[in-house]
Amino acid sequence: MNGKSAYSQAGVNIDEGDRFIQMVRQHIAQAWPGMEKEIGGFAGEVNIPLMVTRGSFSTDGVGTKLIIAAIANNFAGVGYDAVAMSVVDNYVAGLRPKYVLDYFATGKLIASKHIAIVDSVIEACQLAQCKLIGGETAEMPRFFRHDWFVDLVTFSVAFDNRPVELSVIRPGQKVFALPSFGLASNGYSLVRNVFGLTGAPSVARRKLFDKRIFGRPLQEVLLEPTPIWIQVIEDERQRGLQLSGMVHITGGGLVDNPPRVLPDDMKMIIDRATWRRPEIFGYIQERHNISVPDMDRTFNNGLMMLCILDSDSYLPANSDFKEVGVIELRSDNEPQVQLIGNYQ
Repeated sequence: MNGKSAYSQAGVNIDEGDRFIQMVRQHIAQAWPGMEKEIGGFAGEVNIPLMVTRGSFSTDGVGTKLIIAAIANNFAGVGYDAVAMSVVDNYVAGLRPKYVLDYFATGKLIASKHIAIVDSVIEACQLAQCKLIGGETAEMPRFFRHDWFVDLVTFSVAFDNRPVELSVIRPGQKVFALPSFGLASNGYSLVRNVFGLTGAPSVARRKLFDKRIFGRPLQEVLLEPTPIWIQVIEDERQRGLQLSGMVHITGGGLVDNPPRVLPDDMKMIIDRATWRRPEIFGYIQERHNISVPDMDRTFNNGLMMLCILDSDSYLPANSDFKEVGVIELRSDNEPQVQLIGNYQ
């Protein structure tokens, strides 16, 4: 006997898992004193507000961006990606996100390294003003192609005790946008092809650290975290901003996401010339000879959220908001999203 348990010899280190849970509990306690008691049990328990008549539940993951993060050993922003993908979907449905759970899996758990993922999730939850109440950590040897692969998924819950009141979408309403600053968390299977990051990990690692674009290391550009604009929008609502609808620009880009909130008889006109795309999008488009329509359906192209304003009584004061389009009536054979103009 070498002193290792049979499970450890099979590749699962229970002691390391216990250390990781203790670290998670400590970091949760620093963020939300008292909430650490919910970590480590069979399920997280919370008080459900009285008079709840409607709830919203959302789940999403980070996708193949995690391969780049794992190769670069840079997990500082992946929690923002995972949290944003679920909680913002709650928010655009009209409900404030309240609680988040996460699922984290890896081929080989290293508590001191992977705690950065949980820290990133906690930071993102705090920005969205919700709480991480539990989750699952899975060490799965030989499940992934490489032991250092990771996967991260979040599940979010919202209640209608603090609803976002959305009025009817009508012709003539203006569309304002909030920026993405980069790729966020979509299109990375294509991105990895564009930058030659699909081969040997050692080669990909050298490219991520040695190659510089726009004066920054490649890994820094590709791992730009997904912004979470919930509180910025809430601040504007407190000042009088009235909304008829919101759109989260995720998979499907600027083409497939707006129709998810538009009535059948309405269309959204978006003018590409009204904002400046982050340089990474033009770089990818030219490098891989991608058509503009293909770019529009794959990437966010610099817009993270679209806000349909109810009226002109109050326009956003925050300079991050940019007017990018308008709502118009749609005929039966028209697409619900029409992109016009050229990117700057």
